[in-house]
Amino acid sequence: MSAFQGDLTDLLPDLNRFARSLTRNEDDAHDLVQDCVERALNKRSLFQDGTSLKSWLFTLMRNLFISKKRREAVDRRCVAQTHYDGWHVEMPRQADRVFLNETLRAMKSLSHAEQQAIVVLGIHDAPQQALSKVCGEPVGTLKSRLSRGRAHLKAQLGLGHGHEAYAY
Repeated sequence: MSAFQGDLTDLLPDLNRFARSLTRNEDDAHDLVQDCVERALNKRSLFQDGTSLKSWLFTLMRNLFISKKRREAVDRRCVAQTHYDGWHVEMPRQADRVFLNETLRAMKSLSHAEQQAIVVLGIHDAPQQALSKVCGEPVGTLKSRLSRGRAHLKAQLGLGHGHEAYAY
């Protein structure tokens, strides 16, 4: 065992007392001492021979304790914010539900080809070439169906000529 390790072992009772004074809890104090000793052994090269090992270890312990408390405070704020945000989830407004139901009813009045074009190209935003291959029809035909389907849907919902129903 090196002189550094021997001196460190001799200072363990002092470290335990200091840890208890910081944490006010026996188990947390043991954890803090263990973290301090681990840090001291890993950072041995930073200790300058001829200086006070006790002061260096106490500084390490105090810094570890402060860092832990800061992390805990950030964790508490994060959890509190997440919990707070969860209580403020707003349910869809009634007008949105009514508009959605009217849109679905209006979609049923469209031809199957127009419905398919609106759903695949307009809602799912699928590539026009992919749908063209699946349907075996030119892209221009699909674009035309999408345009006509949108126009019919707007007419059914009364959304024509730049004026929108259900403006919130």
